[in-house]
Amino acid sequence: MKILLLAMPDAANNFHRIIKVPNLGLCSLAAELSEHEVKIVDLVLVHRNIRPWLEAFLAEFQPQVIGISSMSFQYRSALTVMEICRNTVPRAKLVLGGYHATLSYLELTSGPAVPPFDYLIRGEGEQAFAALVDALEGDLSLAAVPALSWSDEGTFRHNPTNQLLDLQRVPLPARDARVLDSFTYFDRKLDCVETSRGCTMTCTFCSITGMYGANFRCHAQERVIADLKELKRRGTQSVLIVDDNITLDPPRFTRLARAIVEHGLNGMEYLVQTSVAGIVADPELIPALAEANFAMVFLGIESVLPETLAMFQKGDIREKTDQAVRRLREHGIGVMGGFIVGNPGDGREEIREVFRASRRLHVDLPYVQCVTPYPGTRIRQELLEQGLVTNPDRLERYTGFMCNVRTRHLTNRQLNRIMNWENMKAFFSPQMFVGNYFVRRREKGALKVLLNNLDLVRGWFLGDQFRSRHRF
Repeated sequence: MKILLLAMPDAANNFHRIIKVPNLGLCSLAAELSEHEVKIVDLVLVHRNIRPWLEAFLAEFQPQVIGISSMSFQYRSALTVMEICRNTVPRAKLVLGGYHATLSYLELTSGPAVPPFDYLIRGEGEQAFAALVDALEGDLSLAAVPALSWSDEGTFRHNPTNQLLDLQRVPLPARDARVLDSFTYFDRKLDCVETSRGCTMTCTFCSITGMYGANFRCHAQERVIADLKELKRRGTQSVLIVDDNITLDPPRFTRLARAIVEHGLNGMEYLVQTSVAGIVADPELIPALAEANFAMVFLGIESVLPETLAMFQKGDIREKTDQAVRRLREHGIGVMGGFIVGNPGDGREEIREVFRASRRLHVDLPYVQCVTPYPGTRIRQELLEQGLVTNPDRLERYTGFMCNVRTRHLTNRQLNRIMNWENMKAFFSPQMFVGNYFVRRREKGALKVLLNNLDLVRGWFLGDQFRSRHRF
């Protein structure tokens, strides 16, 4: 059977210049379909004139099944992609999966309108998608496909889910199925690797537990090393570790960093997201990361305000935050600091304090987002009940950089403007150009920051900071 797997083109405009990230999940799906002809297209690499490009590709390949992966903010693009697919290859079966399908499946499959897809898969898709292909070939009934939502005489049925996958049985991703493969980080060839899935933390703004439940599962270290060796063979220069929370087990992460060195894989540079508490829990971890050539850590700081940290159920991590940033920088590792503003109690001074804290901490790149009421998160329900959500439905604005809420002290417009203004002050400050890891260690680093600043100015006037510039 001919199968096409599609990732959506939406990308925050500033980071689209710095990094283009492949959809690793689709490669994992493809690995379970080795008996079929599978192609993967990441539309983020098409970006402009997507419709004619996709129409031509569909007409040539003529897929029988099309899998479409979508986050919530990408669903508007997914609707357009499904319309293109339906018109170009009308006999192909359309299957929707990913976070938005999982967290909003009831809304997507109910109501008077006929859904634009034929099937929906919830949660982990590797085995479920393969089982659906078997069902479409007549080897299995649709009712037996786990986590499948499907139309039975006009009414959608929702099959129960299986247990979460045993990661020890998941094959290595089938990256050779990619049609396009020019993913980069600062113009260096980039690819992704996964070492674990899931998170047991209870952060109210996060949708991870809605996808997998509160659990943490790990690939065997031998599998991770084998995957990294394959990336090295493919000429990869930068590796993004896409784990939900790799620092839930700091000693394991330390062992992995040492194994990277032992196997001579530290010629590639590594990027990773970590928690504040996890990165400082094992005193040997940060030195091991430096030796393994970890170039950048995205640190989930979230806030420096006790009230906000309590609301997020993060605990008082302020002292650990100071320690984490200081130790990472001492070991030559760049720090991207993740912060969230726009919380119910935030006024102008609270937001300014977050930006001041990013400068005091000497974070290389402040990554400041507005709290976003993503479907399936507890904070969405809390904010709706308080009447603080100003945009409950236009999910394409749910990027984190556009404000979709107000606070008890600021209107949505005021919140947008002060967030943009403080961002401009931060990115135009001398600290952003003098002694900054990303400017100092990267080709065209200063140019990327300057272009980023132009988008900040644009966002100040239009209120759509870092809107994706893709075009159909």
